[in-house]
Amino acid sequence: MERIFTVLERLVPEAKEMLEIRYQILRQIMHKGPIGRRQIARDLDYTERLVRREIDILKARGAVSILPAGIILTPYGEELLREIDEVMPFLFSTQDLSRRLKLMFGLEEVIIVPGDSFVDYVAKKDLGRVAARYLQKVLFPGCVLAVTGGTTLAEMAEAVSADATWPDVLVVPARGGLGEEMELQAGAIAAKIAKTLGAQYRLLHIPDNLEENTAEVLKRDSHISDVVKTIKRCDILIHGIGAAMEMAARRGLTSEEVQDLEKKGAVGEALRFYFDYNGNIVHEVPGIGLELDDFNNIKKVIAVAGGQNKAKAIEAVLKHGYQKVLITDEGAAKRIAGKNN
Repeated sequence: MERIFTVLERLVPEAKEMLEIRYQILRQIMHKGPIGRRQIARDLDYTERLVRREIDILKARGAVSILPAGIILTPYGEELLREIDEVMPFLFSTQDLSRRLKLMFGLEEVIIVPGDSFVDYVAKKDLGRVAARYLQKVLFPGCVLAVTGGTTLAEMAEAVSADATWPDVLVVPARGGLGEEMELQAGAIAAKIAKTLGAQYRLLHIPDNLEENTAEVLKRDSHISDVVKTIKRCDILIHGIGAAMEMAARRGLTSEEVQDLEKKGAVGEALRFYFDYNGNIVHEVPGIGLELDDFNNIKKVIAVAGGQNKAKAIEAVLKHGYQKVLITDEGAAKRIAGKNN
C-alpha cells in the first residue's frame, strides 16, 4: 500500500492531493452536517469555487445529499469515509511516525488521525470515530470491555455503530464517576456503548475520588465487590489520558495534594494514577476499580488521547509500559516524537 501511494505521488501527484481534499470535505460533513458550502470553505481554508466543484462531484457519486438545511453524508458516503480511513496513514504520511512511536514505547499498534484535537474540533471527533472502529474490530464473543470516562471516550461512545450486535459481550466502567457531566462519566459511556452494541452492562454507582477508609468499607459491600470482580477480569480496557494538573482540578484534590504533585513532577494521569515524565507513579487517588496489578491480565489495553497540549502526559503514561495500543492524533504524535519544537 505504501509503495502504491509513493508511485502515485510521483506519477500523478494531483490524484493524492484530490483524495486529501475530498477526504477533508467528507470529514467536515460527517461531523458538522447539515453544513453549507461556505462554512466548509471557511473551516478548511479552501475557496468556495473548489468546495462547490467537489460537492457536485460527491453528490453525483452518491456520497452526499444536499438538503435545505445543508449538506449531509449518505450511507454510501459514510462507508466511503470508513474505507478512506484505511488508507489515511499513507495519505497523510503518518506511517513513519507510527513506527517511531511503536519502537519508542514497545507498542503493538499505533493509529494516528490527522490534525490536532487541541485546536481542531474535527480531529477530536475523528479520534473518537477511529477508536470506535478499532474497538469493534477487536471485540470477541464473551469478552468483558472496561472503559473510562472523559470527552474523548464520550466521542468514541457516540461513534460506535450498530452494524453488529454482541449480546454476550459485557461492558463495564473501569472506575467510578468523577462527579462531572453525566455523559462524560465512565458508567454513562459504558451504558451507551452497550446499548448500541446490543451488549450487557453493569455499573459502579460510586464516586471515583473516595477517602481511603471509605473505599475500603465499600469494597466489602457484596454488590460492589461483585461488580469490581467483573471489572478486574476485563479482556479489553480502553482509557483516556489527562494532563496531571487538569485532572487534579477535576478530581478536586486539595491544594496540598496539588503542591505535592508539582513537587514530584507529575505530568500525566490515567485511571487514578499520576505519572512523572519518566513513567513513575508519584500519586494514587484512593478509589474502586482497576488497579495496576490487574493490567497484567488484560489482553488488550488501549490508550486514546490526543492534542499537542497532552503530549507530555501521553508520553509519561506510555513510559510506564502497560498499554499495547495507542490511538492519537498528529498534534500529540509529532510533539512526542520530537518533530515539533
